[in-house]
Amino acid sequence: MKSIKLLLIGLAAAFALTGCGDSKDTPEPEGDGSVVGSWHLVSWSTLQSADVYLSFSEAGSFQLYQRLYKPEYVHLDGTYSYDKPTLSGRYSDNTSWGSASYRVSFNADGTRMTLTSTSSTSDVSVFVKAEIPSDIISGALEATPQSRAEDMPRFL
Repeated sequence: MKSIKLLLIGLAAAFALTGCGDSKDTPEPEGDGSVVGSWHLVSWSTLQSADVYLSFSEAGSFQLYQRLYKPEYVHLDGTYSYDKPTLSGRYSDNTSWGSASYRVSFNADGTRMTLTSTSSTSDVSVFVKAEIPSDIISGALEATPQSRAEDMPRFL
């Protein structure tokens, strides 16, 4: 009887320890967040040295401040639509985003947003809620119009 109790205790301990493994492969929870607000890029599978701030208004417009291949930020804007969980949009020059749309997911408290391209599941970007620094918004760190190329890469 005593050996059966010890066996059961051992099995219970083994099951408890199997639940303590590394959770890196666990998908991010799908919280019920909102895209409205300001976001800062913390991870992008396509480019490692990018710095991007993105702001979505309730009225359906967005502001994008990106520093991809130059030391200055470039400001882009346009409109978006968010039909949960799909986000799509167009720049103010009527150019579509690079991916037709993105699948949006949030962590449980809505402070972390993940965008996954619907045309390439390897194109994933992760943002956290953050205010856009005033020197970026004011244009103090923005590229001059002469330094902008028409075929400049765009984040979205």
